[in-house]
Amino acid sequence: MRQVPVIGLVGGIGSGKSTVARHLATRRSVVVLDADEIGHRVLIESKIKQQLHDRFGDSVFDEQGNINREELGRRVFGASAENQRARSDLEAIVHPRIGAELEREIEQIRAAGGMEAILLDAAVLLEAGWNRLADQIVFVDCPLEQRLARVTAGRNWNRTELKNREASQLSLRRKQAAADATIDNSHDPTAAVRQLETILDQMARSRPSSSHAEKLSTNKPSL
Repeated sequence: MRQVPVIGLVGGIGSGKSTVARHLATRRSVVVLDADEIGHRVLIESKIKQQLHDRFGDSVFDEQGNINREELGRRVFGASAENQRARSDLEAIVHPRIGAELEREIEQIRAAGGMEAILLDAAVLLEAGWNRLADQIVFVDCPLEQRLARVTAGRNWNRTELKNREASQLSLRRKQAAADATIDNSHDPTAAVRQLETILDQMARSRPSSSHAEKLSTNKPSL
């Protein structure tokens, strides 16, 4: 039985990757794996919390002993050398666990069968090396001003916050260059969903002889 393919979604912050993925899941038999959601679960694991406490101290915990994500974000997002060191240390702690959970869930979905595809929604898919799990990478394109409007409305970020967050990721040029296809999400999300459906149908008609994961694993982009 053919393995269920994994489509990794990449793009700028606020490009609408999650929205497109969720909309497609209402139209087709696909499963969406949200790396950010898995990251939230990882942050409540006692071992991870202890490692974060050892590195960052009490300041990144609230009164209930849970991770204060806002404070942790202030420590790791930014252009200073201190920010970059903190971000690198954070990634070394949490990325392996998130990657292991993604791999476990992909295996479970494939074992169950009956799905057309798995959509892997991960902001740092390429940076973390999770592209090794994907059969194809799709770049979700969207203009800066539109992305800024979305994160301002949805996350209460300003332009500086968006710039600081994106500085911690690969450039959009490099993300798009690493992708197999690009979809335009600058208009009605339904149009982007139809583009993604076309890619899904093309994959169903012609499966590659070797996985995209094998191709990228030997040439993983780095920051």
